[in-house]
Amino acid sequence: MAITRLTQRKCKAVCFYILSWVIATLLTSLLFQYGSGKGIDPSRLLFMLQLSLFSGLSHAIYDVMILQDEMDKRPVAAALLIRSCFFLASICANLTLCILIWKIDKSEGLINEASLKQVIQFFKEPSSHILIFSLFLLGHLITFVRSVHKKFGTRVFINTLLGKYQDPKEEDLIFMFIDMKHSTEIAEELGHVTYSNFIRDYYRLLSNCCEENHGEIYQIAGDGVFLTWKTKDCHRRARPLECFHDFAECLARTKGKFIKRYGICPAFKAAAHCGKVISTEVGNFGSEMAYHGDVLNTTSRIQTLCSKLGQDFLISEDLFAKLPLPLPHGFLCVKAGFFELRGKKNGILIFSLHQPLT
Repeated sequence: MAITRLTQRKCKAVCFYILSWVIATLLTSLLFQYGSGKGIDPSRLLFMLQLSLFSGLSHAIYDVMILQDEMDKRPVAAALLIRSCFFLASICANLTLCILIWKIDKSEGLINEASLKQVIQFFKEPSSHILIFSLFLLGHLITFVRSVHKKFGTRVFINTLLGKYQDPKEEDLIFMFIDMKHSTEIAEELGHVTYSNFIRDYYRLLSNCCEENHGEIYQIAGDGVFLTWKTKDCHRRARPLECFHDFAECLARTKGKFIKRYGICPAFKAAAHCGKVISTEVGNFGSEMAYHGDVLNTTSRIQTLCSKLGQDFLISEDLFAKLPLPLPHGFLCVKAGFFELRGKKNGILIFSLHQPLT
């Protein structure tokens, strides 16, 4: 049985938390032992490794299983308080479990008088209080790093840390512009507050589909959003098409929930194009990634043809030539014709994509 992309995404998140805890805990432990001048204690490192594995798993259970790897919808103060209480409780529980395992007695089992005395003595020592506080701060730091990583995406996050985009860099990228259908009418019908919740739920599903297909959200503007992929990463798998298919399926599965909550289910149309762009980080305070080039304008203008042609998904000839065949999910590609787009000197061949009825 194949593992779904949702399961893969959650497994990646679990691995992130466990590896982050292991690396950070072991490095901190090594630094403290080195600073003490007593040398490296292998048994203490082994204890800290065991503790970091339990802590990483506990953190993953809270964020991936309980919160479903999504934003905490509670007020910030309440979310921070609950998370802090969870960290303190899980750290103390993990420390207790590690000590019990460390002091396990073959004849008396996991819990015995000696191990319980060791646990009580451990929590009385000032050095243990410092350790608990350090692990508490570490938990919040890992949560912060994960939040920033989710906001910017893996590629942009790592490249920003490395300073890769401080100078303009030419890249070959695929852009897909997704636009919600009848957004103005929906906004008027629902009102500003309800529509804000409606579009938040819509973008939550879209961002999940984008992440599961290794894409990145470049820009959200009202009811439209630009997704992007490296062209070379799509030579073997047509990830933009897979993302379109997954998002359509996701909206179909959640149609009942949208209708129950808002009385309407969202629908969308999309266009995709590829080409060379200049990638750079712009701004000083509140800087962000920017892509400069004709590709984005062309993509958005192709998308405007969707309504004119009565199609939901259009792509350019340039992109079609770079996609692997056969196309995934039974997509059928049909020539829609040559079109002169505003700002373009020459006409561009457009293809419409359809999926056979099932």
